[in-house]
Amino acid sequence: MAHEAGDRYRLFAVAVGVYLLYRVGAPLVTFLGDGFVQVALSTLLFMALATWVVMRAAALPLRPSVAVALMALSLVLFLGVRLSPALVPALRQSPVTLEVVLGVSDTLMVLAASMLGLAVSHIIREPNILAPAALFAALVDFAVVSLWIPRVMEAAPHALSAVAVHVPQVGAKPTPTGLRPIGIIGPADFVFLAFYFACIWRFGMAARATYLWMVVALAGYMFFQNVVGSLTPRLMEAVDMLPGLVPMAVVLLIVNRKHFRFSREEKRAMAVAALLITGIITLAFWTLR
Repeated sequence: MAHEAGDRYRLFAVAVGVYLLYRVGAPLVTFLGDGFVQVALSTLLFMALATWVVMRAAALPLRPSVAVALMALSLVLFLGVRLSPALVPALRQSPVTLEVVLGVSDTLMVLAASMLGLAVSHIIREPNILAPAALFAALVDFAVVSLWIPRVMEAAPHALSAVAVHVPQVGAKPTPTGLRPIGIIGPADFVFLAFYFACIWRFGMAARATYLWMVVALAGYMFFQNVVGSLTPRLMEAVDMLPGLVPMAVVLLIVNRKHFRFSREEKRAMAVAALLITGIITLAFWTLR
């Protein structure tokens, strides 16, 4: 048991180290150019590494209180690093330095979100509860993204970027304010991703298969948003409303379907709920776009 726990901590440390190296170093590789292939590969690599970190964090044998304490520590460090350019003028002199600061702070935010997801996951006592929770989370995520986030952005345009995780692009060119990211991911997405993986580990579900399909789904989802959003400003506003928890829930339920034990009535209720949620999201998307 102790050996297995040690392996989990080692794999977690490796995942964090590799992610941090990529997060800081990838945007500095400007000689590869800036095009369609670079965006696609950058998106795939980032999602693979970020999801790896979250999956390994969720596998740690931590009590909820310890996970919350680590979350608080990560947030304190995040604030210190993220605010350092404003407090130390010398850090603002170089786009490369700014990118290093942003990369380190992004890593700390991923860790903080993962610890919160791990702590909250203990409220789920059996796999069957996880399925409706995933569907409900997808609906709530859509409501937050489509209704609350736009109001926040109107009141404080830079608020989301200040706490979000930035997706770096290999081949991006420096600007006076730093290096241009492909996009940003809100902390809540990493919280729920860790929440799902923590439950998957605890219930002995298909962690590795879920990881592989989750990376494919999330990378494809983000790439779709980037491609479609680049066509017209109106489409950009529309795809920005797409909730990230929807593909997470779909992958979770499909890959781990054999681990859920629902009665026929429960399956019907779940199917109806899924159709209603899909209908609500689709209708709201076309109404609010």
